[in-house]
Amino acid sequence: MAQNPAVMAVVVAYHPDFAVLDELLQSLSRQVIHTYLIDNSAHDDFRVQEWFGSTTRKDVSLIRLGSNRGVATALNAGIRIARAAGATHVLLSDQDSLPPPDMVSGLLTAARSLGDEARVAAVGPVFINRRTGMTHPFQHPVPGWMAYKHALPTPESPVVETLTLITSGSLVSIAALNDIGEMRDDLFIDYVDTEWCHRARHRGWRIYGTCLAKMTHDMGDAALRVWLFGWRNEMDYSPERVYYRVRNFVALYRMPHIEFRFKIRHARFFLGDIYSQVFFGTQRRKALRMTLKGLRDGINGHLGPYPSR
Repeated sequence: MAQNPAVMAVVVAYHPDFAVLDELLQSLSRQVIHTYLIDNSAHDDFRVQEWFGSTTRKDVSLIRLGSNRGVATALNAGIRIARAAGATHVLLSDQDSLPPPDMVSGLLTAARSLGDEARVAAVGPVFINRRTGMTHPFQHPVPGWMAYKHALPTPESPVVETLTLITSGSLVSIAALNDIGEMRDDLFIDYVDTEWCHRARHRGWRIYGTCLAKMTHDMGDAALRVWLFGWRNEMDYSPERVYYRVRNFVALYRMPHIEFRFKIRHARFFLGDIYSQVFFGTQRRKALRMTLKGLRDGINGHLGPYPSR
């Protein structure tokens, strides 16, 4: 497949599965002109560097941050380098995503089909959770509707507007980043993408999802069986991730540019997250403690890496 000459990729790595990471980089090498692999490992953890040194990839550059500075800071580091190298778009990716060989071209086709007047900040693929097999719909804004509706694009309507996108697999316009700004470093991880998408919409840009591109992705640390009027599969998170998810969601509620419809509808999923982790998680007591800490710090506006104070 021909490369897309203006697209560069940014991949964030933290304790990766090297077999999966290798497969990801191979796929990207056929779709973008260059990939920046951002190593978020501790300063004395050289596993990513040693693995990378054993490869012969000329289309990938490794950037070590020297510590785990969070996904937002890692993404921003890669975005800055890609911008300086002349990229018009950046493809953002987690280390455990597996893009098919036509994903970037599908995303570009979707963006171009909307035209310049649409002010497309980012377009993302349909996601399939590798752990649960679930296809995740987009949060589709409906005029006059208090909240939002879930929608999946179809062959007849392959592009849908959405409130937010998951970071991994998102094709982001450099022009939009120049106007909107970078990711918020103080969120560290979780809801980084959500905040940026709402900020983009607040500034008059639009976010889209498309079925012209699909990607499998690990969401959460493991699959979790939860009972809520019947058994269902949810995502299990480590206690530290529970802290970030709770804290950052509360922080989002305090931000005026976060759309009210999102706050109303997503509150149910937020409460469901707490219910799942505290009553069915693998580390329930720790999850409860971290939930309370997250609520406290979110209310008080104490952000940054944990512990926030």
